[in-house]
Amino acid sequence: MRGEMGKKTIIGVTGGLATGKTTVADMFAAKGAVKIDADAIAHRLLDEDGSIRNQIMLAFGSDMLMGDSVDRRKLASKVFFDTEKLRVLCRIMHPAIISRVTEETGNVKEGVVVIDAPLLIEAGLTDFVDIVVVVTAGAGTQIKRATDRGISRDEAEGIIANQMPLAEKEKLADYIIDSEKDIAT
Repeated sequence: MRGEMGKKTIIGVTGGLATGKTTVADMFAAKGAVKIDADAIAHRLLDEDGSIRNQIMLAFGSDMLMGDSVDRRKLASKVFFDTEKLRVLCRIMHPAIISRVTEETGNVKEGVVVIDAPLLIEAGLTDFVDIVVVVTAGAGTQIKRATDRGISRDEAEGIIANQMPLAEKEKLADYIIDSEKDIAT
């Protein structure tokens, strides 16, 4: 474990679509951890980083832009049904996301940092964190939660099908949280 008493401990929270990762990360933050949200970083990069926008246009077409920003919904609908396109997007995004996550983590000198990262394992961040927490839920629950958020059933099923299976993530976990069970705060 990288963290020592009085130093910094880095917890990586991951899982699949709508498993409850953010809820768990928020629970850590409510107890005093500094939360770093990899999805929020990715969204900022898509909105602000001209190099990433250009790479996405080259890889997926200029119709991915909406004004000066990447149309995230359009991009998601293009990549989450196609494993190879998702890999291309990850090759574009992961280096910049990892750079920001490590920079923000480096700004915290002591205490607990929780990184909310759906692709923590896929991005190779397991060696960067001290503890890997995998949040799980059944596919039916994931789809229900996703559709409650406005994602179509087809899109939710496509995203789940193209994500690393939760059972594989569980093999790399230090802790597994089943979000279908009552979680005491």
